[in-house]
Amino acid sequence: MVVFPQVNFTAAAARLEGVVLRTPLAPFPSGDPCVDLRCKLECLQEGGAFKARGAWNQVSQLSSAARNFGVVASSSGNHGMALAWAAQRANVPCTICMPENAYANKIQACRDQGATVLLADSREDAESACADLVAKGASLVHPFDSWKTIEGAGTVGLEIAQDWPAVEVVIVPVGGGGLIAGVSLALRSTLGPSVATFGVEPEGAPTLGRGLAAGKPVRLTEITTSVQGLCPLSAGTRNIQVASACVQRVFALTDAAIYAAQARLVQAEGWTVEPAGAAAPALVLSGQIPSEWVAGRSEADPLRVVAVVSGGNPDPAQLAELLAAKE
Repeated sequence: MVVFPQVNFTAAAARLEGVVLRTPLAPFPSGDPCVDLRCKLECLQEGGAFKARGAWNQVSQLSSAARNFGVVASSSGNHGMALAWAAQRANVPCTICMPENAYANKIQACRDQGATVLLADSREDAESACADLVAKGASLVHPFDSWKTIEGAGTVGLEIAQDWPAVEVVIVPVGGGGLIAGVSLALRSTLGPSVATFGVEPEGAPTLGRGLAAGKPVRLTEITTSVQGLCPLSAGTRNIQVASACVQRVFALTDAAIYAAQARLVQAEGWTVEPAGAAAPALVLSGQIPSEWVAGRSEADPLRVVAVVSGGNPDPAQLAELLAAKE
């Protein structure tokens, strides 16, 4: 039996109730009659991403002293936006350290929520600036390698289990691994080991895949993906621990497959989805679900699959191109 006493998803869900949204499971054509695909639309979440769950779970538990010193995080966008939102809601000072190549709309969104934004030349420099502020007393709200972040993110899995207990496979996008750690552990604790959890990360940033192979975080020396939000320098220690116990497999997809899935989600349903948000459905839409999982299934008895659409904050110009191509 897999036990991680550091997390309590029911307690996290109670903290989040009435603060974040309970997002829908929406059917989407899988392209295979033997696969019943439903998308968990976290792109509709507060701030446009699942990150609001972990951010509020963290900020809502700060001590009075910690609130006075404020919170800080290093982020390429969605976590920063979520933390800025949560901090503003709680009236807590907030600083977000971001690489200067982050989407301009995400930088502005952090500022619009009242956060101070420090732009750095690179992701490494942003992390260094964040560490400096922590050393001065600010509370680090880590985007993925924190039990409270994992606990908040795991409420996505809790909702999937409650809304579709017959689900057989849940596919989750992977950056640092906080979402897949939380979702896989929540599914295991509610539905048991019969539900498989798959991760999807870009080929150009295989952080969790390498971390699982090594049994510890492996810092990437080169990141070649352009899928922002799924390219931290390494996966989290806690996330590797959970994934080792609860995740069946991590797939590495090309950027082209991820962008193609984004285009289908945007053009077919009109959903506002960023590239990172399309990584999980990309596994199905590119025909890369392992054949053994579909073997023996039929239209009358399809494989029941959920793909988490994790974010809906694309670059506006890129989204406009996708919408124009539809016309």
